[in-house]
Amino acid sequence: MNDETKNIIAQLDKARELGLSDENLFPQVVKQILNLVSNPNLAVQAWCAKFLKEAFTKNDHYVSPAVKVDLAIDALPHLKVLASVRDLEVFKNVIDVSVIVFKLAFKFVAENDGSSNVWAGVNELKNNLVAKYDTQFPFELSFDREHDAFRNIDGKLELLKFVMTVIDYQLRSNSNKYYSLARVAPQHTLIKAPLMESEAAALLDVVLKTLKNDILITPLVTATFNHLSVLVRRKRQFVDTIIPVLEAFDSTTKLQSNYEPVESFKLSSKYVDRTLRVLFNYMSKLQLIPPKFQGAISRKLAILTARGDEIRRKNIVLESAADASIKKRKFEGFVTTSKKLKTVDYKNLYCLTDINQELNNFDFSSIPQNILVSMALTALTRASTPKLAKALEIISARYTNAIKDLAAVDPEVKKELKLDEDDTSETREMDYNPETTYTLPAPKTLSFQQKKEHVNLIVKNFFELANKKDGTAEAARDETGNSELTKVAINTWREDSWLVLLTRLATRGMHTIDSKDKESADIKNNEQLSDIIRKALFDYFLANIHERIDLVIEWLNEEWYNEKVMNEQVVREEVTQRLTALYKSNPYLISDLEQSIRDEVEKTEIGTPVYDLWGQRVVDAMIPFLEPTDRKVFLRLLSDLPSLNREMIDGIKSLCADPARSKLGFLALQFLIMYRPPVKPACLDVLRDLSSGDQEDLKAEAQTLLKKYE
Repeated sequence: MNDETKNIIAQLDKARELGLSDENLFPQVVKQILNLVSNPNLAVQAWCAKFLKEAFTKNDHYVSPAVKVDLAIDALPHLKVLASVRDLEVFKNVIDVSVIVFKLAFKFVAENDGSSNVWAGVNELKNNLVAKYDTQFPFELSFDREHDAFRNIDGKLELLKFVMTVIDYQLRSNSNKYYSLARVAPQHTLIKAPLMESEAAALLDVVLKTLKNDILITPLVTATFNHLSVLVRRKRQFVDTIIPVLEAFDSTTKLQSNYEPVESFKLSSKYVDRTLRVLFNYMSKLQLIPPKFQGAISRKLAILTARGDEIRRKNIVLESAADASIKKRKFEGFVTTSKKLKTVDYKNLYCLTDINQELNNFDFSSIPQNILVSMALTALTRASTPKLAKALEIISARYTNAIKDLAAVDPEVKKELKLDEDDTSETREMDYNPETTYTLPAPKTLSFQQKKEHVNLIVKNFFELANKKDGTAEAARDETGNSELTKVAINTWREDSWLVLLTRLATRGMHTIDSKDKESADIKNNEQLSDIIRKALFDYFLANIHERIDLVIEWLNEEWYNEKVMNEQVVREEVTQRLTALYKSNPYLISDLEQSIRDEVEKTEIGTPVYDLWGQRVVDAMIPFLEPTDRKVFLRLLSDLPSLNREMIDGIKSLCADPARSKLGFLALQFLIMYRPPVKPACLDVLRDLSSGDQEDLKAEAQTLLKKYE
């Protein structure tokens, strides 16, 4: 731990002492510490996680329930940050806090319908932790799944507590003694009972999968049994789901783990059987077993009791003939993982299995080279990439350590190593021969005119493809014969694939040069190339506006989305740079850097000038060709365009002024007022202009709509 970290920890300790000394200051201290969880320093994050656990487990006499609820709501986004820290102790503390916070926040939302922000935070935290139950978090996943299962027991046990809490709260209980979904109002707009119950049922299936593993992970199995004993008492509606799984569980069918000795495995089986027997007796005592399962459970209890009596008569720890019948799980790891060589030879260097195994003495030089190559390639294709990488890491470390050891005792080796290092560059130069070494020539740079020609050719080919009426597959197959590549390409082609490719090429395909200078020659040239495609799409649409309305809608939606995302990213980078500099200069000016960045970006209006330009052109070009009967086509365009600016709305005014098509124009304005609220002010402005005009019929219609919607 460096001096800076020590100073931060010392300040945090003082803040903790201050908070604990005065219960009135305690909530403020907690809120200040919550803002520090985003600090990337692991020691600081570990301290914060430990403090939060202490804060939320404080007695209600010290921290009032109302204050604790407020702190829980404030903690929701910060717990999500801490839950991503890959440290076991931090993760365990976070889960302990999350169990309490989830309960408090869930109750708050249940009692305060409309707290959508709090409910969103609850769901984010819940989904984040629940998703980790089937992973090895906070550890990285390795090639050996059995090893992963055993090394992450502590994390799994903590997560199991949280998952069972979620199941408990999201199901109706049989008694009002315990908080459950039954206390939530049926008409609650955020906590929807059917969704909650289906989610809880799915989580229960995930928990029960633990009992179906082929190996015994005793702490996890017994913890599951204990949690189920609580669940069947409170949620009797799931007894029919749980009992068949418990009945099918049989410790004698489980495989012995490679990471557990046979004595430990036998003791584990005994302990698991006893816990299961206690669970069945508990359920029988509370009359939780339905009549249809009573016979099967009675037989199961008799088997477990007889098995326990037999074990008590024998010394389970001692070896017995029955030990030979215990089956082990197929080993996935390496027997020899040492990175130090006991004996410096090739056998010890490359061997990852049992060194005494007879197969390791086989002379592979007796195998013909072609067969040996085939065997090696087959083995490489079948090996898992993580396992192969780990094996190479071990062997590489062995080789490095062996060379260092030899250099330490043999001056000649040390001298040779030094010479190799000094002569590396020289050797490379000597090995180079321009007559025998071929280097691919650099690709030719296309001029801007050549790029334009290629883009025009691409566009031409796409539109020829679109105009084929007899199916592209057959036509292509006739031209290209039996080319396997062509077959695959054509068979996966859809009718609108050409449109998708063209629109993506126009909007995204030209943004290949990373430049923030909008005035640079590269950016301008790329925009010109994109405009060639846009103009082609625009002209293609104008040729038949009635049949090709879907084309133009998809194109403009793609334009708007791409431009929105790209411009938002630019704004985000600018805001991040500015606020980060401000935060570094004075951390007290910004309490939460990430949230401040999000708020600033949300407040900033993201412009879409390219979409606005071509959207306006489409609307302006379409209006003169509209007939009074084109109501569906025009309304379809207005409803499906992602954004409508004031200029597009003003274009509808010309429709209203045309006596033959005024009905269509007013219908369009009415439609937009009713179904697209963001453009309602612009539509009302158009109606006001028409109501103050000279045409009496237009004035009357406009005034009628104004009275109705203004």
